[in-house]
Amino acid sequence: MALRVALLLFLVGVKAFISSLNPQRRSTLGLNDISEWRDLVFDFPGTGDDRRLGVEQDAPPKEICLLPFPFSQVLLQGETKQLRLYEERFIHLFEDCMANHCGVVGMGLLAKSGIIQTIPLCEIEAYNRMGEGFGIFVTIRVVSRAKLVDLTQQEPYIKAVCTECVDEIPPNLDVPNLVASQIENFMLLLSSMEFQLAKATEKSGNDDEEDEEMQRRINVAKLDDRFFNDDEDEEDENERELDRRGRFNRAYQIALATDTNGYFLPKQDTVERTPKELTAISWASFCTEILEEEDATFRIQALDCESLLDRLKLASHMLQGKKAALQKRMEKAGLKSDENDL
Repeated sequence: MALRVALLLFLVGVKAFISSLNPQRRSTLGLNDISEWRDLVFDFPGTGDDRRLGVEQDAPPKEICLLPFPFSQVLLQGETKQLRLYEERFIHLFEDCMANHCGVVGMGLLAKSGIIQTIPLCEIEAYNRMGEGFGIFVTIRVVSRAKLVDLTQQEPYIKAVCTECVDEIPPNLDVPNLVASQIENFMLLLSSMEFQLAKATEKSGNDDEEDEEMQRRINVAKLDDRFFNDDEDEEDENERELDRRGRFNRAYQIALATDTNGYFLPKQDTVERTPKELTAISWASFCTEILEEEDATFRIQALDCESLLDRLKLASHMLQGKKAALQKRMEKAGLKSDENDL
């Protein structure tokens, strides 16, 4: 405990020192965004003028710079990440993105086989130049995704050609709405089960090895957040105290607000949820773990899925597995769970 407190105090002290070097050079972007990037015309060999209009073909190809990440750190719609760019090549990448790509950058997700073909597209939402030797602190937010077509440059940083992805929306939304309702019920049920387990653990005072390891990783994540975040309010801390249903609702609202794709409303007399709302549910379902890498494999599959209904089904399948795992833990703790729920 003493070591953890000392580490936190050290990080806070370093952050205060760095901020004091150049506290005024912070910028937030209000003009450059993915809408402007979509309007850019890139000159690729062998492409005609229809590359911008997307006539009789998929989305027109666009150039993108890629920041490399382990695939376990994949971000989904609306999620953010704070980065410190200090290597010269990544500072040049940042300048290229700002000057030539409207502040849009891709996440190059690295697996053993190479770069995963589907990439999150991010807006550089804010940045802070810290002065020579300290690099640039950057906040990126996922606003869309794309398929890689070709890697055009690998040194000093990766550049690629990509086409933006658009979900396949079924003409009838009855089944997607049914699966979405099931997902919302899962969130309520899982929150209740986790609450019961937490109370039982608190009462007994005995944490199993799995709980202890999870708490250790959560504490490390909290230290990272406090180092990167400029705001000293308790907003981020309060968000971590939300239960699973609360985290789902928050992720849903963010995914809904950051979705700039257009949708056609189905020709139905009554629509329980719009395609945009169903899409937000499909993304939010994979954003309820405190440590997102716990669901890395499912999150990669969700990123790669181009069918709204298939992504909703994948989320339901994942949550069913979480329910089964919680039931085993409840039985181990001497708690009863209703086998018939969902």
